[in-house]
Amino acid sequence: MTPRIGVIGGGQLARMLFSAALDLDIEVSFLVRQTDEGILGRAANVVVGDLSFESIAQFASGVDVLTFEHELTPVTTLHALEERGVCLRPSAKTMEVAANKLAQRELFGRLKLPIPRFAKLNRDTVFDLPCIAKTISGGYDGRGVRWINEATELEPLADDSVEWLVEELLEVEGELAVLTVSSADGDITTYPPVRTIQREGICVEVQWPATMTGDIDERAQATATAIARELGAVGVLAVEFFVVGGKLYVNEIAPRVHNSGHLTIEAASTSQFENHLRAVAGLPLGPTNFNTPATMVNLIGPLNPIADYQAVPDTRLHLYGKTPRAGRKVGHVTATATSAAAASQLAHRARDRIVSGG
Repeated sequence: MTPRIGVIGGGQLARMLFSAALDLDIEVSFLVRQTDEGILGRAANVVVGDLSFESIAQFASGVDVLTFEHELTPVTTLHALEERGVCLRPSAKTMEVAANKLAQRELFGRLKLPIPRFAKLNRDTVFDLPCIAKTISGGYDGRGVRWINEATELEPLADDSVEWLVEELLEVEGELAVLTVSSADGDITTYPPVRTIQREGICVEVQWPATMTGDIDERAQATATAIARELGAVGVLAVEFFVVGGKLYVNEIAPRVHNSGHLTIEAASTSQFENHLRAVAGLPLGPTNFNTPATMVNLIGPLNPIADYQAVPDTRLHLYGKTPRAGRKVGHVTATATSAAAASQLAHRARDRIVSGG
């Protein structure tokens, strides 16, 4: 019998996991916070709670395996759940590394992977400027990231109650992401790399094919596979890269379905959401090839009424049921075409019709 899956989190990733679960006829439940928007009111099996041990343990008693749509659950809680016998996929160890940027860089160092030069920030830290400062835990979509030009800008961060690291500022030519999918038995497959386009620290567009020169695609997939294997990952693991002078630098990882993989719903043989559920449930993994060039554009900002939206051919609109606010992703559009560039034009045309003010 297919195991019952519990998902910690209730945002847009949970929403798309739910859609994939319906197609697979997998029983899936969600533990959401009262402030979560996305799955609340859409799925039947939704429990409103918090991220405490007691709340998650009670939720876990009604399912066979837990997985996650974010890295916000305290690591101590995850380890305590495993000690009680709760099955976590990915494991507490994987989540612990992924939730801590310093631990990530130590992992990359053990694997001898190229990474930007970095240091943990304290009052004695001396680092070449300009540089980037990042919170060691938390932070996403541009939050918890600062561009530092003067040493005086580091002083308040060194005294902050939140821990920071500093990282060299690279002349980035492009950014890539690779999604790996790992089964509980250790089988690992990868989707081809996609190109990600960032603005103010927020991913605004994803394209396939990535159209990078040389053997960068193969190196990125091999590197992502090595990271997933070292972590003992189960399910989707996203690995983000910088490309500098034809060289790959590992940036960050995320042990879950990821914004860079949304276009797999329309463009790949198996979506990242279906494959994550397959891996977590112990089902055979689906093929990860892309069948058509595609571009995904995130929707950020207030939206026009859906009744006023005229669809663009060869595009698909995904709305998340979220209240718009600055920098918040409230949906996305995916377009397919004969090339990533042609798909990008279609996706932006659709975006301009639904985002208020274009």
